Amino acid sequence: MKMWLVNLRRGMISAATLISVIGFAAGCGSGHMAANSSPEASGASASMEFADSAKAPAMLMKSEGASSRNQAIAPSSPMAGRQIDGGAALAKAPMAPPAQVRQVIRRAELVVRVENVEKAEKTVGSIVRGAGGYVETASSTDLASAHPVLDIALRIPVETFDATIAKFEALGVRLSKKVGSEDVTGQLVDMDARLKTLRAQEDVYRDMLKNRTQLDDVFNIQSQLTQVRTQIESISGQRKSQAGLAAMSTISLTLQQNAIANAPTSDPNWMAQTWAEASSGASGAFRIAFAGLVWILAFSPFWIPVLLILRKAAKPLTEKKSVAPPHSF
Repeated sequence: MKMWLVNLRRGMISAATLISVIGFAAGCGSGHMAANSSPEASGASASMEFADSAKAPAMLMKSEGASSRNQAIAPSSPMAGRQIDGGAALAKAPMAPPAQVRQVIRRAELVVRVENVEKAEKTVGSIVRGAGGYVETASSTDLASAHPVLDIALRIPVETFDATIAKFEALGVRLSKKVGSEDVTGQLVDMDARLKTLRAQEDVYRDMLKNRTQLDDVFNIQSQLTQVRTQIESISGQRKSQAGLAAMSTISLTLQQNAIANAPTSDPNWMAQTWAEASSGASGAFRIAFAGLVWILAFSPFWIPVLLILRKAAKPLTEKKSVAPPHSF
């Protein structure tokens, strides 16, 4: 019985071996056919699979060894610590604040002699509109004479300040020029800080006012709140004015017309105007003289008796002087 079992086991092993051999042969045959169809691809794939299968354990061992070495070296390596600290410091470093724009108030005074004041005035208006500015004030003198003068105060954006002055100078002959500037950046920053503090103080007073029920406390807090609010309004107005001056520069332009010898007047009614002025002056003088006589007559009851008394008092003195004493020989 035992011998039969041993023989059966051997037969099963032989059959399994035979089946393995047959399968291997079939696989080799199909592999040979695939190799004949694409020898390069199959060889490359087989070699890659073999290389990968051969290298996989080695790579796994190397990676495990490298990680273990890194874990061992990391605490004691100063360079690694420096790199980590440097990266953390770079990540935590704050961004540099942007450069602050300077707020500068610019002013200019310019005197230009032109051929014709009226034409130059129109050109100035077009230049100002093109620069984005406006005419603040304008005054003229002797426009009908041979020497008219026009004074104009202009507000020009600070970006076009220099270009606008150059255009004004090109209108004629520059007689004088004065340019000044004032940096108000520090003043504006100081005003912003004061406004921030005052607004915070205002909020505190408002919160206190909500929680107070005593009339004395309410009146005191309201008084303090009014003072703070007044300071806020005052500083806000000053800041707005300074910022406006910094944004829009001021140019005082004076236009003088060239003098023309024996230039006829441009007023066709100059004769009538002159006669009217002369007659008006004469009538004014006559009116003043007549008014003086009326005043004298009105006060005659006062000054006539005084004059008579003075005359009577002065009469004996004149008589004494007229009688001369006799001469003794």
